[in-house]
Amino acid sequence: PKLVKAPTWLRVLQISTGAISIILSGYVLAQPGLANFTAVQILSIVLLFVGIESIAVGTFSRYLRTSSRFSIALGASAIAFSILVTTLLPAPPILFSIFLGGFALLFNGLGGIMQGVGGQGISRWFRAPLVGVGVLSIAISSLIIAHPIGFGALLLTVVMSFALLIIGIEITAMGVVGRLIVGKIPNSNKS
Repeated sequence: PKLVKAPTWLRVLQISTGAISIILSGYVLAQPGLANFTAVQILSIVLLFVGIESIAVGTFSRYLRTSSRFSIALGASAIAFSILVTTLLPAPPILFSIFLGGFALLFNGLGGIMQGVGGQGISRWFRAPLVGVGVLSIAISSLIIAHPIGFGALLLTVVMSFALLIIGIEITAMGVVGRLIVGKIPNSNKS
């Protein structure tokens, strides 16, 4: 595996997705009086964009063997769960929405870890944030899924907002750096 320059369209997607994540997560954090269901809806929209970015990175990094397919699958799962939260009519109970958001965050965390682990031979400063944010996402999603009532819906939305804010910063940084981890690119000159 090595670092390659990301195409401009992917960098724009990463920076835009990161900015949307930062803005919407920041909005939820800045509005403590926001209704829990509204906060979960906004955070689900953030997860939708994060899932789209995950699929785009997985598609571009198609030479990553299993990791890219896993990234695409996890991105699709995050998108599916976020769409469920934002489109279920009538509005689902807040705990069900929080569960779905927790699972979407879990899948996003797994995808980050797979990207970081799949980059053997890449410098630690590049892989460590991917793995670190992935572990943080899994830890927070585990709390959300395991203790939706005991943890408190307001506290859950705040913690989930912080997690998505950090993910937004990470995605924006990856877009600004403009490098992706890819596996061995097949040599077309082999006979």
